[in-house]
Amino acid sequence: MIAVQKSEWTIGVGLMSGTSMDGIDIAVCAFRFTNKWEYQIIDAVTFPYMDSTRKLLTEMQTMSGQELIRADRKLGHYYGEIVSGFLMGTGYEAKFIASHGHTIFHNPGQQYTFQAGHGAAIAAETGLPVICDFRSTDIALGGQGAPLVPIGDSLLFEEYDALLNLGGFANISVQSQNKRIAWDICPVNIVLNHFAQKCGLDYDTDGKLAMQGMCNNDLLEQLNSLPFYRQPHPKSLGREWVEAEFLPIIEKYDHLSTKDILATAARHAAMQIAQAAASAKNVLATGGGVRNPFLLNLLKQQLQNKLIVPDETTIDFKEALVFAFMGLLRILGDDNTLETATGARKRVSGGAVYMP
Repeated sequence: MIAVQKSEWTIGVGLMSGTSMDGIDIAVCAFRFTNKWEYQIIDAVTFPYMDSTRKLLTEMQTMSGQELIRADRKLGHYYGEIVSGFLMGTGYEAKFIASHGHTIFHNPGQQYTFQAGHGAAIAAETGLPVICDFRSTDIALGGQGAPLVPIGDSLLFEEYDALLNLGGFANISVQSQNKRIAWDICPVNIVLNHFAQKCGLDYDTDGKLAMQGMCNNDLLEQLNSLPFYRQPHPKSLGREWVEAEFLPIIEKYDHLSTKDILATAARHAAMQIAQAAASAKNVLATGGGVRNPFLLNLLKQQLQNKLIVPDETTIDFKEALVFAFMGLLRILGDDNTLETATGARKRVSGGAVYMP
């Protein structure tokens, strides 16, 4: 395994590709442990996906087995080329790369998950050790394989009572009775982007379309009544649930304008998030959804003075930071999952390791 010392700064790279398919996040991070874990985000950038890459990611959901394996390796080489070029251009000397990959399938109820972008291909392109496939061991142990970020919330952001991520899905982690619990709350950008694309846009910039719409209370009530919201945590969401449970409800309201649907979906998300964070004293909000002023204002109305918005780098790259941290914990052989967050039988040091 890679030789690192906890007490000395170790530089690693975190890679994250979210369900919005806007690009690959690269965060060059440093960590050390004195009496507690410290971190620095040294540099971070998002490389936008080309249309061809976005098309590949979409098509992977319906590929045959052989096609999917080839695409997985192709995406891994693509990620590796991007990271290699970035590190060469900046001169950073990293010890390892930790890659979340891009989620194609996530169905813990049937004990499988798949994050594309093969680690061996990334290692071959970069010449660096790669840690990836962080979810599989947790799912094999009966967990949801998500959320995984709460280990970073617990060890890097302990000063916050709750941490909220607004990505394709909203998820939250909360310190409760000396343990950290976490769960997926509801869909956010995966649904908002879906309907913005019906207007020829990749996403609803600044929530401008939603801002022009009117919330439909009947639709709102039906969305809020979905059985998932009454399930106890831990629980997680995937694209499959959105397609099978969430979108069919909206499709019944075909008389509504896209702007009205966006306005209703945003209010639904704000209501579910506020309910999830009701017991928290302060809530740190990160992720792409924070950059949607319409959604953010709805959340501020619901959560009042609880909501804390950090600096832009933390907003955009906290998840990539935490996956880099999880990679370091894997190298050290320390646990990098929380069974209280995922529902697994035990916490583990998860992730496949590929040496170059």
